[in-house]
Amino acid sequence: MRKKPTYDIILFAILMVLSFLPLLQQHLLHIPLKPLHGVTIEEKRPDFNLESYRSGDYAKQEETYLSQHFGFREPVIRLYNQYLWSCYRKTYAHDVLAGKRGWLYNPESVSDYYGTELLRWQHSPEAARQRFDREVKYMNWVREVLKENGIELLAFIAPEKSFLYPEYLPEREYDTTTFNASSYFLRKFEETGFPCIDMNGYFELMKDTVSYPLIPQTGAHWVFPAVYAADSLFRYMGELKGIELPKLHIGALHENDNHGADNDLEQLLNLSLPIRKRNGYSPTAEVTVENSPTSVKPKVLFVGNSFMWGIVNHIPLSEVFDEVEFWYYFSTAYFGEGLKQTCPVSDYNLGEKLLHFDYVVWFSTGNQMNKGTMGFAPSALVNLVVDDSTKMAYVRCIADTLTTDATGDERFKEALSYLMGHPDLIPELQGDSLYIRNSELVYVPYIREIRRDSVWMAALEVQGFLRSTSLWRMLHVEIDRWRANRMLYRDQQAEIAFGRQCLQEVEALKLKMLDNEKSMKAVREHAEKYGKTLEKALDDSARWLIRRKYHLDSCRLADNPDAEIPIPPDFQSK
Repeated sequence: MRKKPTYDIILFAILMVLSFLPLLQQHLLHIPLKPLHGVTIEEKRPDFNLESYRSGDYAKQEETYLSQHFGFREPVIRLYNQYLWSCYRKTYAHDVLAGKRGWLYNPESVSDYYGTELLRWQHSPEAARQRFDREVKYMNWVREVLKENGIELLAFIAPEKSFLYPEYLPEREYDTTTFNASSYFLRKFEETGFPCIDMNGYFELMKDTVSYPLIPQTGAHWVFPAVYAADSLFRYMGELKGIELPKLHIGALHENDNHGADNDLEQLLNLSLPIRKRNGYSPTAEVTVENSPTSVKPKVLFVGNSFMWGIVNHIPLSEVFDEVEFWYYFSTAYFGEGLKQTCPVSDYNLGEKLLHFDYVVWFSTGNQMNKGTMGFAPSALVNLVVDDSTKMAYVRCIADTLTTDATGDERFKEALSYLMGHPDLIPELQGDSLYIRNSELVYVPYIREIRRDSVWMAALEVQGFLRSTSLWRMLHVEIDRWRANRMLYRDQQAEIAFGRQCLQEVEALKLKMLDNEKSMKAVREHAEKYGKTLEKALDDSARWLIRRKYHLDSCRLADNPDAEIPIPPDFQSK
């Protein structure tokens, strides 16, 4: 019998190794691999049962699971993506569009340049004009109310890559039936006298004077050039109030060794090899802040998109401002040191929160402006000029007309959201002038004063527990007492001491409930019924039980603000 050539055996051995290597890596080797960039929805392995097997659902679910968990998945996907990119300039990344000479763009930005993005968000050009006109009117009204309280509202427009570097865009046809949203807003801001600083023109002038791209070849956002834009913004803010903000000093430029934000689009391609950069390096420099005896550090709120991170990452904002907060897409609030803490913007009392700052800066980029102000202008207006009782009356009317399956809290939330987006449902906001104000704005200066006193705030939190109400409501009734020269809840020390003991008992009870399966079953049912997290349902249940133990239902704030807390006679001896 003829012996097989040696190379056949070698090829067969290599083929077997390649065939079984992914299986070995998946189950035995567990070699750490560089993760893929982008969002991955984790698929769970399906449970096998006869019914799903017969219907074919099990096979489909198992196939989906295995496609996400086979061995060496990451390098295999990168290799395939590299093949598509190198041979065809093709990518399956939905958020990346390939331009000329290796330039990458955000698809929405390209569509905005060619005039097709507007109709993704608006029914027609005429409907868009009507909506944008309303939004500009609302922005001016919000500014009017804020300015009455010593706060400046201004707009800040970041540059758009497609308009800054159109020479590398993929070829498309223009839609001549639409208009550019950013240009329309800027013209309306100028006509109405609304303060706005537009960085598109500034960056277009800079473009031919620098040796590096102002927005990177393979990135979607500005990186270090955000510092120049911020410097212009800070100077403009100072001019609006007639004050001097701390000044930025920019050191010598040098190449940035940390390539992250400057290739965020390239990362989404998940290639094996980096794309060749043809237009210079990505710069960086040391940025320092100079405070003079006359400079002022104000409180500032930014409301906008991801271009803000370019400013946050390169400027020590804590040295420029006394306090900074960033509302990302008017959805998530970032605050605290380094903007590391977060909470939903919906958790705030919007009217009160806006009046906490010295400046409110709304900013966007061209393609984002097709969506208007991201809900900021109408929501801010309603909360600044309409009393809560009036607002809730409109919400209840809207909830009664909704034709959805939602019930209870969900129906209320839908109605509230609809009102926040349509202030013209309120008759007083249908005209061309603003003549109403939220009467509760008078509380804001007092709230600022109380919030500076941590002991006072802690006392009101305790009183809020004893009187079955929110901290927000306790603040308002405390201010009513303050203005009427009545005894404050803060000064009722016996009640506060008893309340602290009650809250300690709440925490102890929560630990006991966690160890009791019957109690936790009731808590889970409560959480599911009322749409709460398990932690929130547990805390509410424990608080309710302790209130019931000490008969605190008889002293609800809503029933009697002056009710005495039923402190047990033996409390002092504990």
